[in-house]
Amino acid sequence: MKIKVECDSGLKGSEIPIRFVMGNRTVEVEEVVDRWYGENASYFRVLGHDEHLYILKAPVGDGDWDLVSFTHKDSRGTELEFGGRKEIQ
Repeated sequence: MKIKVECDSGLKGSEIPIRFVMGNRTVEVEEVVDRWYGENASYFRVLGHDEHLYILKAPVGDGDWDLVSFTHKDSRGTELEFGGRKEIQ
């Protein structure tokens, strides 16, 4: 899904998403949980102000950002803090 992203320049000029727009809904980024690099894109796992988790795909050069994953805050197994092994009941 194509999204519009507003960024802030991070260290060494790398851009960090601070908010994004999906249709008419704006999500403020509370935290960048993880970041990794692919062959043609950078990926950001972010926590939105709505407490949902999103994975955003940023192009290496010019191009559009994409929302590649959404995880609802109440989904099982999505806790950010993991204290060891858990059993699913």
